[in-house]
Amino acid sequence: MTKLSLQEQKEENARKKHEDSIKYLYFSRYLMIRYIVTILLFTNLFWLVFTCPYKKILGIVIATIMTIYSAIAAIEQLTKMHNRKPAIPITRLFLWIQLILNIVLAITIFTPLKKELFPFIATNETNYLILAFLLIGAMICIFAEIRINNIMNGKDRYLRVIKTFKKHNQ
Repeated sequence: MTKLSLQEQKEENARKKHEDSIKYLYFSRYLMIRYIVTILLFTNLFWLVFTCPYKKILGIVIATIMTIYSAIAAIEQLTKMHNRKPAIPITRLFLWIQLILNIVLAITIFTPLKKELFPFIATNETNYLILAFLLIGAMICIFAEIRINNIMNGKDRYLRVIKTFKKHNQ
């Protein structure tokens, strides 16, 4: 190999490394949203697992639908590795549905419908524990929506880092 080809190879490696870094920075913009969707996925899955032994159809159906939908939203998050468009419509719709469902479920904890949706609740302390989970879930859905709006409007911290990184390495 000649000295020139070694130099060209180093430049090519540096260019590839720079492009990969930019790709990972774009992917990182959605990191918190991915964590939130994953938390909601496992929460819905646990609700399904705890409800199944009681054979309460309404609770099983809703928990199954939400578990599947949260898995679809999680898959959409993985596509952001190769897609730089800021829109994530499936995830946004999922978060809004989860938010509304959490509010409705929080209300039903204090109604007779609770036995169909949460048959595993045996005491008042458990009522309040499930209520706390539902309200925390609602708050993280709101937090994720705010984060998504910032990304879509170009007001997120990562976009500034990406632009600076691109500018300094050209």
